[in-house]
Amino acid sequence: MTTPTLPSRHRRLAGRAARGALVLLGSLAAIVAGWMIFLQTVDVSPFVAKSPLDVWDYLSVAEHRAAMWPLLGRTLTDAALGFASGLLLAAAVSTLLAFSRPLEEMFLPTLTTLRAIPMVTLAPIIVLALGRGTAGTAFIGAAVVFVPALLTMLQGLRAAPRADLDVCRAFGGSAWTAYVKVGLPHAVPTWFTAARITVTTSVVGALLAEWLASGAGLGGQMMRDANEFQFARLWSSVVVLTAVCVAVHQALALLERAVSSRMTATR
Repeated sequence: MTTPTLPSRHRRLAGRAARGALVLLGSLAAIVAGWMIFLQTVDVSPFVAKSPLDVWDYLSVAEHRAAMWPLLGRTLTDAALGFASGLLLAAAVSTLLAFSRPLEEMFLPTLTTLRAIPMVTLAPIIVLALGRGTAGTAFIGAAVVFVPALLTMLQGLRAAPRADLDVCRAFGGSAWTAYVKVGLPHAVPTWFTAARITVTTSVVGALLAEWLASGAGLGGQMMRDANEFQFARLWSSVVVLTAVCVAVHQALALLERAVSSRMTATR
């Protein structure tokens, strides 16, 4: 197999970036269209329900944007902590369960059942145990991310071809070697799927932690906006967070394609 030349790689990367930008614009256009249809369908006072034009007018004011960016940065930091912590914990636990069927049969049902417990009921206990600072916020975010990421990652590890695993063991490879050489490469696409599924969930976890614990970031500000009838700022915060989530999701999709294509080329 010939190695692609540098210009062709650049063209492929540029093509992927262009497709990602088109998908991003299409997603945002679909959101705006659904938003307009919703406002035309339901009977809600314009004082409460703001249109895309209202949000545009609010965000076009420099002072409004300047006040929002630090809050957005705090929320994204909280979401990143929960996202990274939840994914790392899910990767470690899924690896442990992949090496032991008895452990999986013992603990996986219990871990899955935890998903049914509303985080709203657990958040006050977490706050009492870990406080209202970074630790409590990160724990709440990680708890929201952990279970769906674990189930998706474990499914990817279990999907490794049995024939490839048998060949690895036939040549004297250990269980760890089979995991590194066969299981993990085949699980990478599924692990990226877990990341794409949970990246928006991590933002929800960060908002929940800010609502119930720290009172910081856009989550705390949105709660205050609802109580103070600042609906233009509230809708603008929701729109900005939605746009950021769509952009991050598309960035992860581009990264997944790049990693998958490189792994396919090196096999």
